[in-house]
Amino acid sequence: MAQVSQDVPADSYGMVKTNMKVSYDYTNGSVSDHFNARVSYEFFKNRRFTLTANTNYNSLYTDFSADALPSGYDPRQMEMNKTHIYGQLGLSCSFRSRLFGRHFMAFGMMSTDWGDRRFQRVSGIAMGVFMLRVNRNTQFGIGPLVLLNSTSKVPAFLVFIYRHRFNNRWAVNLYGGMFGLDYTPTTSDLITIGGDIDVRSFYFCPGHPELPERCRYTNTNFRPGIKYKRRLATNFYGEVQGGVILKMSSRVTGISGTKRYFDLPMPTRPFIQFTLSYAR
Repeated sequence: MAQVSQDVPADSYGMVKTNMKVSYDYTNGSVSDHFNARVSYEFFKNRRFTLTANTNYNSLYTDFSADALPSGYDPRQMEMNKTHIYGQLGLSCSFRSRLFGRHFMAFGMMSTDWGDRRFQRVSGIAMGVFMLRVNRNTQFGIGPLVLLNSTSKVPAFLVFIYRHRFNNRWAVNLYGGMFGLDYTPTTSDLITIGGDIDVRSFYFCPGHPELPERCRYTNTNFRPGIKYKRRLATNFYGEVQGGVILKMSSRVTGISGTKRYFDLPMPTRPFIQFTLSYAR
């Protein structure tokens, strides 16, 4: 599905052997200055299976107002207001076959989460996609996605994968929590108008009698905007993205995410993000 004539967006599908990405985004709000570094390496592949090792490092700065929390909670005393460092180490597996004469793909990932200077939990996802249509210009699939030990209130739901190329310059994409209208003016440039779902979180020890010893803050947003990506050299890409952040959820839970303790307000605000990546 990643084999299209324009190779600028190939790494976006995660279907490359080696993928390294560094990004920084800024927004004027209580959660800002987010730095992310990701590396994935496909160490095994045959006709049906692939195994990939992944690592993910994050840091972000938070400055919540005491008025944003319920009465009796102080973000400074609970060590919520500071630079938080957290990350993941994991393993993912993909499987390709045919089912009822059509293409079928399954994907699974397990990862260990760490933050606040200690191991926190094991989390993962499992997904299967039945491809209803696959040809040179159009790919469409549907299937279930299950979240394991997630902060989501809905642990399983249907996902769609859709890509249609109108011609050599225009294409539409819907996959992985993203959608966009792609315009490729040259083989080294890509402009996307659309949006994505952005999730960031951190762990902290609040030291509050009404909260668990360890807690997790999760901020989920929808980010409509425009993105420009350029191939800087062979296998190297630069990207700038800008738009607005629309809150979907902003809450404090236990580390398993099964119990929500309180929500935090998150106003609509602009953002800008810069990314450098290597994909091969």
